[in-house]
Amino acid sequence: MSDDPKSDFERLLEWLGPGRDEAAQKYEHIRSSLISYFRRRGATDPASLADEVFVRIARKADGLSRTFVGEQTHYCLAVARRVLAESRRHPPTAELPHDLRAPDLAAEADAKESLSQSLEQCWQKLKPEERDILERYYLETPPLRLSESREELARELGLTVNALRVMSHRIRARLRRCIERLAGEKTEMTAPFSHQ
Repeated sequence: MSDDPKSDFERLLEWLGPGRDEAAQKYEHIRSSLISYFRRRGATDPASLADEVFVRIARKADGLSRTFVGEQTHYCLAVARRVLAESRRHPPTAELPHDLRAPDLAAEADAKESLSQSLEQCWQKLKPEERDILERYYLETPPLRLSESREELARELGLTVNALRVMSHRIRARLRRCIERLAGEKTEMTAPFSHQ
């Protein structure tokens, strides 16, 4: 690009059309088409890529106005393909926010411990036969024998497979609600002390 960016843009407009108004309209039309092109192809910043296309064309606009024959939109699209390919090979690196904090590993470990304790307490609140059903329905069966194992469990309990499925899901839902309630209570109890 030359030392005067304005002159490159002026040359670009001259290449796009004979009159300034016509060239400006064509510029806006092509830019809109380029943004749509980049958007359809999943680009993260279509507007910036469209601008990059025009920056590259503006660098060559002086030579293009003397030698190029054809529809400018097609030329812009050819440059857009190259810009898109380059952007995929060299994606922009995202800047991290300045106020980014390191994860609070102690709080994460506390949350896991709290969840584990809640699970244990809620598991003990289930009836022994409910724990047995959940263990056999979800945990003990190898994936390849899943349907056979569940059919066998349903027969032992005098249920259909569908009734067993419903029962298992209900017990599991009760267990989940209990865990969420206990974990929530523990979080509320520790919250006033966590910001000291």
